[in-house]
Amino acid sequence: MGRVVAISGGNLQTTENLNRYALKLSGKKSPNVLFIGTASMDSDEYYSNIKTAFGKLNCCVINLPLIKREINATTINSRLEWADVIYVGGGDTKTMMEIWKQYSLDKKLKEIYEKDTAVLTGISAGAICWFKSGHSDSESFTCGEAWKYIIVDGMLGLYPFCFCPHYNEEGRDSFDQMISDVEYDGLALENETAFVESSGQQFIIGARHDAKAWLFSNHNKQQLEVIPC
Repeated sequence: MGRVVAISGGNLQTTENLNRYALKLSGKKSPNVLFIGTASMDSDEYYSNIKTAFGKLNCCVINLPLIKREINATTINSRLEWADVIYVGGGDTKTMMEIWKQYSLDKKLKEIYEKDTAVLTGISAGAICWFKSGHSDSESFTCGEAWKYIIVDGMLGLYPFCFCPHYNEEGRDSFDQMISDVEYDGLALENETAFVESSGQQFIIGARHDAKAWLFSNHNKQQLEVIPC
């Protein structure tokens, strides 16, 4: 199948090694990186920061703005075909998925995964999207209720897990109770870690030595190995 690096959380400095790992999976010396900032409402500042960070890693970076300006299917397809790496930014997971479905971007990204034409990566909301569902703070964006966590369904479903990013942050331990109401397994990662699929293998990598990850299965919580990168 495809290549995925789903980054739980952190900033562009603390996750640099995880980003380098995703770039290396592309097999290109100067990868083309497509940034999708839907979850941050196509924030210009976010795009600028991504462009600077990945530019320093010898990448050419463009974005795919679906909110701030209308974009047609031809342009979407050409940019997806251009990309060696597709990086999905963090923000409002629920709204991001609603907008993606308006443009059939969810189906297009699944096809890219199935055909393995680009590395799929991203952080926070940009990590949740590859799973079946996720532990999300989307309510804080739409209802003004800061850090009210919900389980958001309707993701791309490449992996049959409910994914919890930022597991070492305050309030994320609510996932422990919420996952008991979900009929499938959960995966919780601390910041500076990433779930990876490469060459048919799935594993967890970490950008710091004490990073942790857990699998929730049959109401049991099991700590997983995190491979340093």
